[in-house]
Amino acid sequence: MIRSLFELRALTLGACLAIFAAPRLAAQQDPKQQSAAPTTVSAKAIADQLGAKLQPRDDDELRIGMSFTAVLESPEKLAEVGVKGMHAGARVTVARVAPDKIRVEADEMTPVQNSAAATLKVDAAGKLVKP
Repeated sequence: MIRSLFELRALTLGACLAIFAAPRLAAQQDPKQQSAAPTTVSAKAIADQLGAKLQPRDDDELRIGMSFTAVLESPEKLAEVGVKGMHAGARVTVARVAPDKIRVEADEMTPVQNSAAATLKVDAAGKLVKP
């Protein structure tokens, strides 16, 4: 049995934690709530979707924590994903910050100094989607 007030408090705390943790654990196991993050993301495919020209690379896979820099060729494609006001020739930096998130930053010095950024989701097929 319970020998002291300390044991009673410890048991009560444990029961409260279990009650609050159970719904969170169930939500983590629910496949409907899991994002459909792709296992591999192609740097070339992402650059194409953004309208940017990527220099040849040895490895095309964009892993979590990796980034690349490209030159913007089609500003209208970049504007479609929410990074507006850029012109051809702007520098586009892309980083995979999470399994399903891509950070896109663009900046240019001419005709005027300008920069813009957006964090986008990437679906299971590798297509960029505005969150």
